[in-house]
Amino acid sequence: MISTPVKKIVVKLLHEYADNIDNCNSNITLEEAGNILSAIAHISMSKEEVCEYLNISRSRFDQLVALKRLPKGRKVKHKNNLVWYKDEILSAIDDK
Repeated sequence: MISTPVKKIVVKLLHEYADNIDNCNSNITLEEAGNILSAIAHISMSKEEVCEYLNISRSRFDQLVALKRLPKGRKVKHKNNLVWYKDEILSAIDDK
């Protein structure tokens, strides 16, 4: 979880970037924009959150993982359950 002061700074910077891009005042390169997007979109989700997001049952989710249509979960340090990343889930859906 991001602390409140850090969150406020990140939100402010993202709004500034978005405003600059909208006004064609952006000095960032396409590569930098991609890096920013990747960092923002790399959100961890629990199995339950992924199932809710995709509107599928847990058993269907397990089937899709077994069929390699969705990525396997990852073990993250200091977390008891596996996590999936939203950008990887979306990429897997787009690829199929």
